[in-house]
Amino acid sequence: MSDYIILLFHSTDGRDRLSLKNLGNIHPEIFGKLAAGLKNEFDIVSLKELLGSVSGDTGRRERLLAITFDDGPKSYATEAVPVMSAYGIPSTCFLITDCIGDITIYWRYLYNFCMNRGYDRELAGLISAEYGVPVRAGDLISFTRNNYDKEKNRRVTGNILKQIVPEEEYSITESDLFLSYLDIEELKDNPLVSFGIHTRTHPVMRRLSDEEILDEISGSLDFYKSRINDEIPMFSIPFGRLYKDYDERTIIAARKLSIEYIFSAYGGHNKKGQPPYNIRRISVNEGLLGNGTGSFIRLLGDLSVAPEYFPKEEKLSIALSRQ
Repeated sequence: MSDYIILLFHSTDGRDRLSLKNLGNIHPEIFGKLAAGLKNEFDIVSLKELLGSVSGDTGRRERLLAITFDDGPKSYATEAVPVMSAYGIPSTCFLITDCIGDITIYWRYLYNFCMNRGYDRELAGLISAEYGVPVRAGDLISFTRNNYDKEKNRRVTGNILKQIVPEEEYSITESDLFLSYLDIEELKDNPLVSFGIHTRTHPVMRRLSDEEILDEISGSLDFYKSRINDEIPMFSIPFGRLYKDYDERTIIAARKLSIEYIFSAYGGHNKKGQPPYNIRRISVNEGLLGNGTGSFIRLLGDLSVAPEYFPKEEKLSIALSRQ
């Protein structure tokens, strides 16, 4: 039986941006080598075509691979799409819609900036004060994901911009992190490009109320329908670890909005019949590419889903069957 692989990328930025450092960014030169290698080894198709094979509608080819990007980074337009266009490679970019044009600061980028700027202790102090528990600087990433609170996170972000790095300084230093409205207008006419949604602000969905979950998805959907096209888009779940970052409530909310295809990010291939509400993706970062792009490509066939997720997938299926 064929396995269908979907790769997940974030930024491919060659600039020295502290917001992106050690956060999944891949240097453009490395991405170019990887794109060339993948093109030689796989039949790279659009996400829509690959999903057709997963659902059983088509099945002409076996070594199918699709490429996705999360967040809507500026480098998708400036670096990734030009490279992929040279090879005729299609891709789908999932947008954090409130961050388009850098209108809203993405909290995770701001936290990362502070840590890479040497303000990790100051950031830990703000987070500790807001959450009411001591948080060590070395635990900031895991703590803020596992204990995410939307309102507390909003206040921490505001205090960072008041007490650690002024908003104007951050906006100038870390400009053009996300696609602009003009970028989207130009890219949506590219036959090799498609867009999907990735919520409004990239929260940890499992830590939200039902109403907040619906608002995050519906607000992103409204942007898509008004700015891109009137079809129902595909949806990528922020962070994407089942029963760690999201649960069945996110799937239920998306289905209420008529969204069919929903993407996780905890790894693994897809086989025919993979549920459309739980399409697996393999997240790619420079750590995985440490032994060279060729080594990574050879290992792709062995990058199966972690065993811990099989009972979680079963739990999700049972929960949804009760709706």
